[in-house]
Amino acid sequence: MTCLCLPHKVADYACPINGLEDMYEWKTGTRLPGYFLMDFSMTGFMYIKQKNAPCPRMVFWGSGTGLPQHKLLSDVMGYSYTFSENTAYSTAWKQVCESIDRGIPVILGLLDMYHLPYYPKMYHRMHIPQHYVLLVGYDNDKQFAFVQDNGYPEVQTVPLSDLKEAWNVNNPGQGKKNTYCIVEFGNRIASLEEIARQVLKKKANWMLNPPVGFMGIRGMRRLAADITNWEKDLSPEQMKRCLSDLVTFTCSVVPMPPQRLLPFTMNHIDSHQAVRDRFSSALIDFGVQFNEPTWSEAAGYLAESGRLISQLTDLFVDQLLESSFDLRPASQLITRIAEKEENAYTMLK
Repeated sequence: MTCLCLPHKVADYACPINGLEDMYEWKTGTRLPGYFLMDFSMTGFMYIKQKNAPCPRMVFWGSGTGLPQHKLLSDVMGYSYTFSENTAYSTAWKQVCESIDRGIPVILGLLDMYHLPYYPKMYHRMHIPQHYVLLVGYDNDKQFAFVQDNGYPEVQTVPLSDLKEAWNVNNPGQGKKNTYCIVEFGNRIASLEEIARQVLKKKANWMLNPPVGFMGIRGMRRLAADITNWEKDLSPEQMKRCLSDLVTFTCSVVPMPPQRLLPFTMNHIDSHQAVRDRFSSALIDFGVQFNEPTWSEAAGYLAESGRLISQLTDLFVDQLLESSFDLRPASQLITRIAEKEENAYTMLK
């Protein structure tokens, strides 16, 4: 049996970045505050068209978890990474065990919470294939993995039979099976202020000048122009699927449909502002802390964008419940969202 001892921060709904935060604290002795790293790294936009996919129009109000986050954060924070996906389970498991043997924990995910026994409400009840954990140890004799999970203070034990199934995820545009990331910090690790300043600059450049036209502000404007064509391009079933997915991904915690579309009452009622509410609040705090008044001004534009995203969500929920679609008002709202975010990121750049 091998198990590493790391500090651990409990932060509900912060699984995509929680393992990296634990490793940062392990190496520096400093705990990153709140949801800072998650919100700063995830806020973004993507509009993906896949003609033959079950959901042919996919709208994500972030820049992606996993590899996109490491591309954004690694040089800023001061670490290198090895990223692997879509290999055979036996190969992936052998490689992550070798990393543990070298004293380096491994970020695993995407995982399907349906197969994680320490989440009894989801275990063999509800598929949520969007989870991440930090692998800190293993016992091949007893067939167990030991993980740190953002929802629990203690190390969790997972039977390898469950982990194999949980790791077998393929979400188009999000992640593939048996994905892992090995993070290794160097000698020069950035401070909180350095991370905030450099991540905001990189994020602003990415939003204003995205590498491809379906991302960032350009992607928002493309969606605004294209969404009025959805009704003639898509079947009624495809239309419902695409709008349902869109409002699911305006959630500010884990992807979850709005309350009005659920058959049960949620414990936490989400604002469906696509993290803009939380991100703008953090920007105000850091603007004061680091004497950057323009950050607070940019936060105002992002807060307005969040409120517009919430309005857009309500509009689509109304239409889904009525099975009656008029997407012209949505086009106007998305155009306004793009304008607010362009103002915000121009200031942050």
